[in-house]
Amino acid sequence: MKLYANPTSPFVRLVRMALIEKGLNTAVETTFVDAWADDAAFLDANPAGRVPALVADDGTRLTEALLILAHLDAAGTTPALLAGGPAALSAAGVAIGVFDAAVAVIIGRKSAPDFDAGLVGQKRFRTMREGLRRLDAIFETVQEPFGLAGIAAVTALDYLVFRFPDRDWRSLCPKVAAFRDAQADRPSVRDTVPRG
Repeated sequence: MKLYANPTSPFVRLVRMALIEKGLNTAVETTFVDAWADDAAFLDANPAGRVPALVADDGTRLTEALLILAHLDAAGTTPALLAGGPAALSAAGVAIGVFDAAVAVIIGRKSAPDFDAGLVGQKRFRTMREGLRRLDAIFETVQEPFGLAGIAAVTALDYLVFRFPDRDWRSLCPKVAAFRDAQADRPSVRDTVPRG
């Protein structure tokens, strides 16, 4: 398998963490790409030009993080990351919404330097703040086993701290922050921390 990735993308991090948790990381060749550069091989894997993109051993191209995770679970590798029932999936959805809003801000800033102050920017920051608070309120019931809810929560918090270091995100979600700290030495967490 070949994974087209970016070292800072939270969507890529979901997949990279899942591969490590499932013991598949050594079976995957990871190629880091600049999603804005339109590399021909990358666009062949995903014509939308977004990471992650996974090319399976049979040549099938899989795009979008959650669809890749569904494929990995359907392939029968354990642990099943999309398990845990509606509560776990709901918490994962909140966490994904948090970092999706953050990515929207980063992309918005590329075309509008004052993006943060505008209506859309303000809404995205509200989504991040309120999403972390909501995630924290429900997190105790879904943090174990370490599946999609935990992976997405760690990813959301780390991405906000990485991209917006001038804000105190951890105080909005102390339970999630404590969980993240407890997982710091877990290979899937440690080896995928965003760096740029």
